[in-house]
Amino acid sequence: MIKTLILYESRYGSTWEAANIISLILGPSRRIPVSQFSEKHRGYDFIVLGTPIYNGKIHPKMQIFLDNEAEWLDGKNIALFCTCLNGSEGLRVLREVEDTLKGNILELGVLGGRLEMDRLNERDYQALKEYISREGLPSQGMNLFNREEVVDLALRLMGIRDTLLVEVSSSQLRSEVEEFLKEHNTCTLATSAQGRVRATPLEYQYSQGHIYILSEGGWKFANLLFNPMVSVAVYDNYTDMGNLRGMQITGQAIIVEDMVEYEQAIQMKGLTMNYIKSLPVDLKLIRVDMEKVEFLNSQFEKEGYSSRQVLKF
Repeated sequence: MIKTLILYESRYGSTWEAANIISLILGPSRRIPVSQFSEKHRGYDFIVLGTPIYNGKIHPKMQIFLDNEAEWLDGKNIALFCTCLNGSEGLRVLREVEDTLKGNILELGVLGGRLEMDRLNERDYQALKEYISREGLPSQGMNLFNREEVVDLALRLMGIRDTLLVEVSSSQLRSEVEEFLKEHNTCTLATSAQGRVRATPLEYQYSQGHIYILSEGGWKFANLLFNPMVSVAVYDNYTDMGNLRGMQITGQAIIVEDMVEYEQAIQMKGLTMNYIKSLPVDLKLIRVDMEKVEFLNSQFEKEGYSSRQVLKF
């Protein structure tokens, strides 16, 4: 498991909010201001540093932290982000910070900030007047903070963190994923469209990268007609933290119309078309084409790998 430490400093709240959103999405993670950093935080694997940019500089407390902890950061996997009113300036400052660090810098994220004139202290207000005059900006409040941008950054960081996993070989992982799916026969299918969401427990059959589901119909089809993207969960009952096994599958769901494929799926389930035709209702067939499997398995960690593994089909 890759543990993430999110270290931030905030002046008027925007960087705190961004750090909070990133922590929500990235978990397992710990989010703390740099002033709370201590010895117990040195064992984290992935370090995310967040700071506001004021007058072309990062927050003074963040700068002090970087100076004091340069040796600890050396060799760490690091992502940097800032909140600012000028994106090009924010990127310039982050690149300057990147040049001073010896760690492995994996991402630079520039986010919009907020300017609330009535909340500024006198020193910041005077510095802001000079900055506004120099940059030709309006002398009024601005709100460039965008939650979608923060979420996009958090998802990028999640993808980056996945590259740090101690990986099981792709052939072994695929074998274990397929074995797990064949051991089970019940999943939760999550669909969504046009403001509707649905999570449906269903019986399934797995075959060669596809999950086949027979259904009488229902709300999920109202979603699938507009949005084929689905998430499928398959998991063991929870016993304790040392015996976790479960997976989240991302894929595209197809409502199968081809009768040859339909009959093959029926046979795979041990049924016959005569039986299907004898039923008083029509059974529809959903095929989920698997694109990505995120497999959490405590046994991987016991074997020296990351407990969370990602397999792309």
